[in-house]
Amino acid sequence: MHSLLLAGIIPAMLVPGVAHAGHATGPVRDVPAARAGTAPGAPASSPEPRTGLLGTFAFGRAAVIGAGGEEAGVWSGASVHSGFAGDDLVITYVPRLAPARHEQVVYTARYNEVAYPQAECERVGASGVALRVWVSYRCRTGVAPNYTLLVR
Repeated sequence: MHSLLLAGIIPAMLVPGVAHAGHATGPVRDVPAARAGTAPGAPASSPEPRTGLLGTFAFGRAAVIGAGGEEAGVWSGASVHSGFAGDDLVITYVPRLAPARHEQVVYTARYNEVAYPQAECERVGASGVALRVWVSYRCRTGVAPNYTLLVR
């Protein structure tokens, strides 16, 4: 028992990076050539594009949301992967660190196309904030119970 404990402690003491190797938040990537000469911790001139899962939505809804985001220019690519629980929406986007000057319309959840348009709009908006696709959002409604996602 003591030998197993020591086997875990000694490498951590000799090589500090080993102690935290299992706690990485994402895949390890090479430092881009443009950043090679910058000081550690210095902000990049512009964030690099990322690809990530925005969420799993009702069948057919991921395609609508993906097309709306591409048309609005908030992400550059969207792909839909169907599964047992619905459609996964995978997007390629540039993370935002500050809000845009003006609100952009991403898409509208129409009451005759989705069971709970307000819930879908809120979920897409919150997922985008969590991934930093946009900094803030709001769901606007009008006369009909449709909900339009506006982002900054």
